[in-house]
Amino acid sequence: MAEKKPKVVVIDDSDASITLYKRSAERLQIDLEVFQSPMESLEYLQSHPADLVFTDLIMREIDGWNVLKKLRGWDHHKHTPVVVVTSKNYAQDQALAIELGAKEFLIKPLRSQEIREIICNYTDAESFPDSVQEN
Repeated sequence: MAEKKPKVVVIDDSDASITLYKRSAERLQIDLEVFQSPMESLEYLQSHPADLVFTDLIMREIDGWNVLKKLRGWDHHKHTPVVVVTSKNYAQDQALAIELGAKEFLIKPLRSQEIREIICNYTDAESFPDSVQEN
């Protein structure tokens, strides 16, 4: 029986960011769920577990602060590792993110290697061998 792949959820309303996350995760053995709508992500996360969540702070529908607060209010996501991502490097935002239970606070632009390292650090994700190609 195949092992369950770690579930990584990305919430970001930027097309460029979504593309970066997808490319960064290509060689990792994970189940990647991406949402450009924070509301849709919360509907999904309300009934699905996740091993790691990346959330942008500045989004149109609701911000990443409210996403993080909502996740921490659900028993099944109280301890889910959350990575807060933003283009604003404010010390008070970093402090608030940690206070609300975020594991990491990253400043855009992100690098693929940085994303892969975080995924591997917080999940049991492994890279595909160089000779293996996914369809």
